[in-house]
Amino acid sequence: MNQLEKARIEIDSIDRQIAKLYEQRMDTLKDVAEYKMKTGKPIVDHSREEAIIERNAKFIQNESYRDSYVRLLKFVIKESCDHQRALAAKEIIAYAGVEGAFAHMAAEHVFPGNKKLAKASFDEVFEAVVNKEAQYGIIPFENTNSGLVGEVLDGLLKYPVKIEQVRDETIEQCLLGVQGATLKDIELVYSKDQALMQAKRFIAELGARPVAYANTALAARFVAEQNDIHIGAIAAKENAMLYGLHVLASNIEENPQNTTRFLVVSLKGSTKGIRSSLIVTFKNDVGALAKVIQIISDHGLDMCSIQSRPRKGHPFEYFFFIEIIGNIKDDVLNDLKEVCEQIKYLGTYPLG
Repeated sequence: MNQLEKARIEIDSIDRQIAKLYEQRMDTLKDVAEYKMKTGKPIVDHSREEAIIERNAKFIQNESYRDSYVRLLKFVIKESCDHQRALAAKEIIAYAGVEGAFAHMAAEHVFPGNKKLAKASFDEVFEAVVNKEAQYGIIPFENTNSGLVGEVLDGLLKYPVKIEQVRDETIEQCLLGVQGATLKDIELVYSKDQALMQAKRFIAELGARPVAYANTALAARFVAEQNDIHIGAIAAKENAMLYGLHVLASNIEENPQNTTRFLVVSLKGSTKGIRSSLIVTFKNDVGALAKVIQIISDHGLDMCSIQSRPRKGHPFEYFFFIEIIGNIKDDVLNDLKEVCEQIKYLGTYPLG
């Protein structure tokens, strides 16, 4: 074996190691892409890339190789970012409504670039996640003015989903009408019941009658289709451009800090973050709720919210949705099992 053959054998061995390490690096990016999707972090992080290049360039002892190594590393980083984008784009996001709905806009903010799957109801969003038609669902959970969305609470109990993260969105409600309509023309106002509640005072002062509709964007589309100057829709201003409507009034919600909290749900959920949630039901035990609160306190956790909701199919019985600051450990759940009939841990997740 001559000198050239020996060198080529060694190079082939090194190339196999490079290939193995490159594949290992690309496989690890799945966890990176998932985390960035959950937390809304951008795929490209220039400061992180510069730090990687600066740190690793120091490992090249032969300075004549350093510039070419930096070029190689930049290429690997670019391929890594492209791979993360491809991984993220494969995830399908379900939401209730149509384009222009607040849930659709929240989905665009949390998952830019991903395919969005419109569903007719909250139940259909949950079912899309459970049936793996979508990897994530995004649903409105609570509004600072109209409170909790009861149907979503029911869904969290009914379906085997967990919470990935929470996203707070500022909601600016507008009254939309067809071209040529004025405020004094409007007699009927269509929108989702929560939106009607948020603008209750405005509707009353307008002297119009509120009419509940499936969701805000569908209400806007309905008004556009009817082409009647006497009806309007409460929806986001983006719907005016989508459906050829005119903004008759802006920021009509009663609360100037009108904010809706959206939940991102999945089958797996998150176990890392600053807030935890669970749903509990009680046995026929006097003082069970007080015992639950005491157990949470005994473990050094702060309960920031507790909400009750009637249990469907169980007359005059309730389930409780509890939010806690901190991470719920197994010992907490074990203690709660002593006083609860049912416990569903929904996850520990970041607030966005």
